[in-house]
Amino acid sequence: MKKRIFSLLLAAVLAIGMLPSAFAGYENFTAQTTYTSGRFTDVPEDAWYAENVRTAYEYGLINGQSATSFAPDSTLTVAEAVKLAASLHSIYHTGSAEFAASTPWYQAYVDYALQNGILTAARSDYNSPATRAVFASVLAAALPEEALTEINTVADGAIPDVSDSASYADAVYLLYRAGVLTGSDTSGTFRPDSTIKRSEAAAIVTRMADPSLRQSVTLTETQAELTADEVYARCIPAVFKLYSYDKQGNLLSMGSGVIVGANGDAVTCGHVVNGVARLVAEMHDGVLREVSVYDLDARSDIAHIRVVGSNMAYLERAGQVLPGDTVYALGYPGGGDARVTTGVVIDPANTDYVTTMIESSATVVSGNSGGALVNSRGELVGITVSSQTSGSPSFSVPISVLDSMDSTAAVSPAEYTSTHQPDASRCYNNLYPVPDFGEVTGVPLLASEKDRGTTCFYYRMSDLTDSDSQLLEYYAALNENTFYQFSNGTFTSSAGYLLSVQLYETTYEGNHVLGVFVSGMQTQSIGGLPRAAVFLPV
Repeated sequence: MKKRIFSLLLAAVLAIGMLPSAFAGYENFTAQTTYTSGRFTDVPEDAWYAENVRTAYEYGLINGQSATSFAPDSTLTVAEAVKLAASLHSIYHTGSAEFAASTPWYQAYVDYALQNGILTAARSDYNSPATRAVFASVLAAALPEEALTEINTVADGAIPDVSDSASYADAVYLLYRAGVLTGSDTSGTFRPDSTIKRSEAAAIVTRMADPSLRQSVTLTETQAELTADEVYARCIPAVFKLYSYDKQGNLLSMGSGVIVGANGDAVTCGHVVNGVARLVAEMHDGVLREVSVYDLDARSDIAHIRVVGSNMAYLERAGQVLPGDTVYALGYPGGGDARVTTGVVIDPANTDYVTTMIESSATVVSGNSGGALVNSRGELVGITVSSQTSGSPSFSVPISVLDSMDSTAAVSPAEYTSTHQPDASRCYNNLYPVPDFGEVTGVPLLASEKDRGTTCFYYRMSDLTDSDSQLLEYYAALNENTFYQFSNGTFTSSAGYLLSVQLYETTYEGNHVLGVFVSGMQTQSIGGLPRAAVFLPV
């Protein structure tokens, strides 16, 4: 890592009362326009980021996504990060952030960034969400290093999830020491792989432009590792049992969920939420609370929900997880009492599923779905989703997926389901909502037949141009249409549709084929609410 030569030299210069000429560039950050109260209807005046949005807007650094909307919870793209860095650099050095129109819109900013060392090479991901690592790397190059005066003492290696060998480490430490970045917890966790919201970007970019806004921070030492019993005691108040119901009030499933904010913001598995009419959380103390839905990502099998309540116990989030890390899975296996199981991370980025998963040896069984995977400090790293038949290895969705999900407004599960119905045009005729393999993947149908209660669809294996990716795409379509693999080899509906789907390689009239078999099911209600209770209002 670079030594702090610039900041030490700067301290010596200030000691004899001289102001480096580079600092004159800050005088160029002045109001270019007026921000009127209520300009953006989605930026409340009491929001923590409201003044940052105002300042960034007046300096000409950030505009809204429309005339009246700032979209504070939307993720910043790489292109938008480059624009911010180019604008900061241009204003600092020239007093202006005027750039010619270009196609695509960000090309003029990219060209400027390449010419001025903000980017060292062209990128191919400008329209992708910017990770915190990318954002820090780009922003740190926007101003001269000597203009980012050190105000915080942050020792090399002090940021717990930023390795000294990481390509972005110098940029992150520079911005921490300058008070531009402060981390997401008292130990300074950076979360390099997480995305960044526009509200957060507004705060960071205004600290770049105005040194008076920079933050003093003292990082605490990383917490000592906890035992399983200590993890249970600390974390279980934020982990709840979750019941899902159909519109007739029949119990569909039981899972787990995790509170991630004191206002009741929470997360669970998508397959506990998808297509249901009502959700009820049973807290660790036995209190039952209604649950609403912000957003559902069926491909990642994760749902952003809200449990009614306030001042609730919640889990802090961790940055990254590494192979060999000790982890604990907390939830309500079998719908019974809360339990914690211990394991280690086998693969922090397993790609065998539709989405990247954390693979660990912590045992997870039915009912654990949607529960917490925490590290040895009791910080949330993932949401448990599935496991092998024995319960281990198990697989969890990284909690960073939550950053890319909508958190604008939570609605009742019934309302969410009514506005997110599966698309019938992508389903087999008379087998709604089972997705049509051919429609999803583009593979032509060879033949179909009905055998008693099962409809069979056959596709030549030779017509699958990329069988692994096409199968994963179909699995994603099944998930989106409420079908999940609750047991080995069979996809059934979380919403109570009385159909099951199985896929096999087989032969049909001498052809090597993939068979998609759709069967009818019989079921019955398994009860209503788990107990009589007075529910808190939504």
